Amino acid sequence: MLSCLALKLSAQVTDEKKSSTLVLHVFYSDFNTAQLIRTTSFGNVFTNNLWSRIGDMQMGFGVSYLKGLSKKIDFVSSLDGSSTDYLYKDGTHNGSNQFLLDINAGLNIKLLSDRHTVVPYLSTGAGVSLYQGKTGFYFPAGIGVQLNLFNEAFVFTNMQYRRALGGQANDHFQYNIGIGVGIGKKKVIKQPINPPQPVNPVKVKQDTTPVAKLAVKNVVITVTDEQTGFPLSSVAVTIDGAGGNMNAFTDNMGQVTFSNVQAGEYTVSGTLHTIGTTGRTITRSSFDAPGSEIKISITHNDPRFTLSGVVVNTITGQPEGDIAIDIMNATLNTDVSGLSEPATGVFNIQLDPGSDFVVSGKKARYISDIEKVSTKGLTRSATLYVKLKIGIEQATPDKTITLSNIYYNTGSFRINPGASTDLEKLVKFLKDNPGVTIEIDSHTDSRGSASRNLKLSRARAQQVVEYLQKQSIAKNRLVAKGYGATRLVNGCKVGVKCTDAEHAKNRRTELKILAF
Repeated sequence: MLSCLALKLSAQVTDEKKSSTLVLHVFYSDFNTAQLIRTTSFGNVFTNNLWSRIGDMQMGFGVSYLKGLSKKIDFVSSLDGSSTDYLYKDGTHNGSNQFLLDINAGLNIKLLSDRHTVVPYLSTGAGVSLYQGKTGFYFPAGIGVQLNLFNEAFVFTNMQYRRALGGQANDHFQYNIGIGVGIGKKKVIKQPINPPQPVNPVKVKQDTTPVAKLAVKNVVITVTDEQTGFPLSSVAVTIDGAGGNMNAFTDNMGQVTFSNVQAGEYTVSGTLHTIGTTGRTITRSSFDAPGSEIKISITHNDPRFTLSGVVVNTITGQPEGDIAIDIMNATLNTDVSGLSEPATGVFNIQLDPGSDFVVSGKKARYISDIEKVSTKGLTRSATLYVKLKIGIEQATPDKTITLSNIYYNTGSFRINPGASTDLEKLVKFLKDNPGVTIEIDSHTDSRGSASRNLKLSRARAQQVVEYLQKQSIAKNRLVAKGYGATRLVNGCKVGVKCTDAEHAKNRRTELKILAF
C-alpha cells in the first residue's frame, strides 16, 4: 500500500466515472473445494464444512487494469501468475509445482458509484489459462467490495467461482485482495487555429505476389472418453499416410502432437486397453488452411471402468513399483492382473460393470493390504475412474508386523472372522511366500488378572494358527505365543488410569517373521 501511494498518482473522483486505474493484488486459488462441489454437490460441501483451508490453496500475484465505462460499470482486465500443483477434472495432480498463467477480462457491475466509500459489486467475464503448454478457458463470476481511500486509492476484495470450459482447465474458486491507484488524468488536445489542409493520398501499388502455402504442419490430436468427455492418457495414437506410420502416446491431458507433418492424405486412429478409438481423415486441403496446426479430436468407448490406483509402502510412504496387482471379480468369479509402474507405483486396470472386486498386491517377501472395490451402482456415463490406494510392507527376518484388523469376541479367544480382514491378508502372504515360517504373537491390556491375561493371549494366538491351518497352511510353518500384558506399548500398566482407546492399543495380534 505504501509503495503504491509513494507513486503519487492521483485517483481523484470528479465525475464518478473511474479513470484508468492499476491494481496490484495477491490471490488464493482453491481447486479442491470446487472439485468436491463438481463431483458431489454444493449441499454436501456446505453441510459437512468441506471448504479448503488457506494453507491448502494455491497462492499467486497479479496485476489488473480498470477503466470506468459508466458511473456503475468498470471494465477490468487481469494478468495472474502462480506456482500451482494443478488438480485435473479426473482427480489427478500434475505432481509438481508448475507456473500457471491466467489472463481474463470482464466487467465490475457496481451497486453504487465511486463517490461512496464502500461499494459492493458483481464481477463477470471470460478468461484463458496457460499451464505446461496447455490452454484452457473459463468463465469467472463473483462478488466483491471496493473501498475508496480518501479519493487517492482503492482497496479491492473479490471472490470468484471460475467455471471451466472443456477438458484442459478445471473449476476453481479465487479469492483476492489488492490496492489500486490512478495512472493519469485525461489530456485535453487543443485544436490548431488553422488546421492543415489534407494532403492528397499517394496511391501505393499492392503486391499481388501469391503467398507460399505451408508444406508442413503440426498435427495435434486429442483423445477423450466418449461417455464422460474426460481426456484419456496413454492412448497409442497412429497417423498413417504415404510417408509411413507415426506413433505416439497421449499425455495427461489426452493430447499428442506430431511435429512437421508433410502435406498429404492421412488417417488417424488410436488404441487403449485393446479397444480402438474412432477414426479421422486428414485431407491434403487441411494443409492449405491458415495456421501452423491441424487439430483433430477422436473418442474412445470402453464400457468398462478404469481402476486407477497406486501402491504405497506403509512404512516409508513412498510409491512401490513392479508390484503384481491381483484383482478377483467376486461377482463373475474371474481374475485379472496388472503391474505397478516402476517409478510411480501407479496402475490402471479395467473393471467390469456391476461387480464387486478384491484387490491385492504381490511381491516376494512383501505383505500386502487387501482392498475391496465395487462398480455396482456406478453410471458409466458419469464415472470413468475408480480410485484406490494399496498399502504394502516388506517382511524381513525378526521383523514384527502388527495385524490391526484381527478381532475376537469380547472376553473370549474366539475369532470373529467376518470382521478380521487381516486374516485374508495373512493367508495370502503365506501362500505367496511358501518358504516363510512365522510366529503369531497375541497381547492383552493390563486389566484383569495377569494369569488370566496370559492364558487368554495364548488361546487367541492358537486360534489364529488353527484358522491358518484350515486355509491349507502347514502346521510346521506356524508358531503361536501369548504374552498377556507383559509387553505393553504404552504406560497403561496396573494402577495407571487410561482411556479405553489407550488400553485398546495394547490388545493386538502381531506377525513375526522367523525365516524365509
